[in-house]
Amino acid sequence: MDKSALLAWAERHADSPVTATPDFQLSLSSKLLRFHWHDAPTVAVGADADGKTRINAVLDAIALAFAQPAPTRAAVHLLLGTGPDGANDASIKEHLGAIGTLLADLHGGPEIRVWTLAPGGGPELIQPASPRFTTNTPAKWSKMLMTAANAPVLGMAAAVVDALSSRPSFALYPKLSSLASAKPWQMRLDGLEIGRTGSGGTTLQLASKDLTKPTEPRSSWLRIVGPDPIHFTPDRLEEFVRFVDQLIATWTHTNKPGAVLGHGQAEHALEAHLLSGRLTISSHATGQLSLAVPARSGTLAAAQFPTLWADVTRPARYLDALLADNEGRPWAVELKDQAAGGGHGAYLRHGIGQAVLYRHYIRSTAELDPWFEHHGLKRTECRAALAFPTAALSTIQVIERLRKLAALYDVEVIEFARPT
Repeated sequence: MDKSALLAWAERHADSPVTATPDFQLSLSSKLLRFHWHDAPTVAVGADADGKTRINAVLDAIALAFAQPAPTRAAVHLLLGTGPDGANDASIKEHLGAIGTLLADLHGGPEIRVWTLAPGGGPELIQPASPRFTTNTPAKWSKMLMTAANAPVLGMAAAVVDALSSRPSFALYPKLSSLASAKPWQMRLDGLEIGRTGSGGTTLQLASKDLTKPTEPRSSWLRIVGPDPIHFTPDRLEEFVRFVDQLIATWTHTNKPGAVLGHGQAEHALEAHLLSGRLTISSHATGQLSLAVPARSGTLAAAQFPTLWADVTRPARYLDALLADNEGRPWAVELKDQAAGGGHGAYLRHGIGQAVLYRHYIRSTAELDPWFEHHGLKRTECRAALAFPTAALSTIQVIERLRKLAALYDVEVIEFARPT
């Protein structure tokens, strides 16, 4: 039941006219049909929408409920178009698992009733459950995390870290699936992957499928490095460093030396500032949040922390930043940069849902205990936060609605001064 079929169904059964155009005031996409049905506001999403749109529709439905002329805690409907198998369709298992978590963790808001609608059928009321993560994937990832926590940085990788130690934007990231390879470490400049390194050699290679796009970081990369990967042996370390320094200089804001690098991936750059300790944020309740895992041998060990949103084996959903308070509680932080194009509406609102899903995975997955205990963290007491640079005063009402929604999920909203 794709959007067009769902629209035809809604026009026959809705209690009100059906809206299929964007709502810019509430930041609701045209992918979301809105109407009244069974005497309650309804959000409907077709089977042709991507998974995140369907999952995020839970937050959008709450926003719609809040915007009613006389908002109450009465029901709001979420109608999911599906294939012929309805809720049993394997392709939506992640969607329903994530939706189950967003329903279970909602406290004090409107009741959200979830329905599926298959082609040729009628709406079926379902009760999606929070996932328990019963596959072997969490255990596999936990072993990888422990391996990364103890893996030494040797040979040329260590020499690269030492040679670039005065460049705060440079760091190694663990690539869990590559720990047994010859080049197990990702090299990044403010979050932008620029290649791999290991004990015997280093390769400069931009992580981009299409270098021909005339935007950063590709344009500067082609001018400085060229279209092909460049391989370096230990005796060519100085040459490698010169390339990296040219890239850093190109992307540095000369009038803002402490700002994120202007390589076109502003959100990754903010994330790198947070994970490296150059940017700190604070919880209203517990004070300053610190790195859950301090940098080791130039490696941001808590970067690329993998999670699942449902009882599936993939895809991996990577947590932006794992921090900790002074009581040893980990914090799952979803980091957003509204100035990078997302704006203050749905982009930030959906970040609340992501923080909830990351928190649920950490709290629910006992297989992660060895890693959290190794770092002295209380896994089951994980907290959640949405963090973003201080919002403009003109958005005060939008941010107030955001905080109201976040409170329903016990997610803290943290604003911070943008690095300059």
